Amino acid sequence: MTNIAALVALLAVAVGFSGCGDDSGGTATPQPPTPEAGSTPPVASPPAALHLDKEWWSRRPPVRLFLTGGHRGLLKPCGCSSPQLGGLKRAAAVLHQVRRRAEPEHPGGPRGAVRAIGLGWSMRGHGEEQEEAKADYLRAVYEALGFSAALLGDTDVMVPAMCQPRGSDVELPRPPLNVRLAGANPAVDSVPFADFGAGPLKVRVFSVIDPQRAERLRVEGYVDAVMSATQALARTPKPDTLWVAAVRADSEDLAREVQTALKPLGAGVVVDLSDGAASGTHRLDRVPIGLGREPVIVEVGDLGKAVGVIDLEQVEDGAGWVLSYRRIELVPQWEKYGKEAAETVVALDDLYREMVKSRDYLQRFVRGVDPGAGYVGSSACAGCHAAIYKDWKRSEHSLALETLEKQNYHWDPECIRCHVVGWKRAGPQSWYVTDTAFRTPDKTPYLGGVGCENCHGPGGEHVKDPWDLSLFGEGGPNVTKPEMESTCIPCHDAENSHGFLEGYASKYLPAVDHHTVPDDRKTVVPDDWEPADEPESPAKGARGPRKPGPKK
Repeated sequence: MTNIAALVALLAVAVGFSGCGDDSGGTATPQPPTPEAGSTPPVASPPAALHLDKEWWSRRPPVRLFLTGGHRGLLKPCGCSSPQLGGLKRAAAVLHQVRRRAEPEHPGGPRGAVRAIGLGWSMRGHGEEQEEAKADYLRAVYEALGFSAALLGDTDVMVPAMCQPRGSDVELPRPPLNVRLAGANPAVDSVPFADFGAGPLKVRVFSVIDPQRAERLRVEGYVDAVMSATQALARTPKPDTLWVAAVRADSEDLAREVQTALKPLGAGVVVDLSDGAASGTHRLDRVPIGLGREPVIVEVGDLGKAVGVIDLEQVEDGAGWVLSYRRIELVPQWEKYGKEAAETVVALDDLYREMVKSRDYLQRFVRGVDPGAGYVGSSACAGCHAAIYKDWKRSEHSLALETLEKQNYHWDPECIRCHVVGWKRAGPQSWYVTDTAFRTPDKTPYLGGVGCENCHGPGGEHVKDPWDLSLFGEGGPNVTKPEMESTCIPCHDAENSHGFLEGYASKYLPAVDHHTVPDDRKTVVPDDWEPADEPESPAKGARGPRKPGPKK
């Protein structure tokens, strides 16, 4: 079956969960807690540099809120360096541990309430069809892991699959509070708040998007009206509730505006999903909250690299609450914990990959026309550049497609683009593909891997007339270091290839510049070489390209 929404009903299980520690500084870098009984123990002890906040971890508050979001399409770690942070599987493991820590310390004791919330900004909103499948996948994970609510950010509003209702226990993703959606949006009639109980506490969660972004959505037809956060909250009732507002605040203005608007409404928390731009924090301890008090601002961060955990404890007289907060980075060690929860996500990820393949997103990706020479693959270069070709075959670049095949991601356009020949970044969130570039693993296997033409440009005309160097595509026969660097950066960016720019000249460039191949072996024309319809073949025994003789 390819419909993940239908399959999730079979896979949704009651998954039990629980949480983590941090370092002694501001950013919580977890050392995962001891694995639960029956789970797979870690291969080795976590590094000593990761300190478990034992005092915070040992608490058993009556209410814990698990917060995730801000993925912007990055639902699993991706990259060629380590450690890559993030991923739904690791988030599931943390949630599992958070839920386990809610169990009573003694038989018959009170069990803490744990509620999981998806805060939005989960999709990129860049218009690629594949986002529909990704939205189905994410919502299936929310359902299977027992989330209480999900919100929409401005990027999610542009993806119908994130907005549409579906029969499940997870409430319809709630639209931003400060916009009115366009009539065509599936969530147009949805209330922007998600309300639920958490033990003795009532919780109301909502999202607020930047008015400038919202105005852009209005111009593009996704929303009909935009208001400020202050205007939106001024018309809101004031229940005895904990208010949790999700924002992506690239400046302090939006977070501060929401904070100010929440103050007269009751206890409030503003959760910032940007990359640390606003003045929130990664860690708080026992901060009083309530009517008339300044709502707190906390940071989860961008690109799904971390989750947040809010502890809520009643003060002794029961008349108020204190809040503690930890931001927990999703480091690779988390994959050793919460086995059952992680396996649930893995099963849904398998379905997602099958959906991507069956919907043929790779074949349907919009293509342009080659402006000049087309792509022919690295094997077409081997005849005259055998030593260089052999050197390349030993490189990790030549195996780039195989690494995807091992994980069954070789039909996924998001992965393929950095592992094959001919896909190029056209903008921050868009790619350009020509009609001769890699198409699918079965139709164009010769363009698999990162090959000669990724750096030197399309070689279709060059193989016909190797003496006319003007026939190279962009890149040409002698690529300069700056040109190489600009060619590499679209895939070896800061998110997917840590330290690439710092180590480019000393580490990465020598790995691809054929420096181990002697100059006199870099180009050797075989004795039986024949040009394709153009120049006369070189003299027998030639050991390099020479100017052609007169045409026949």
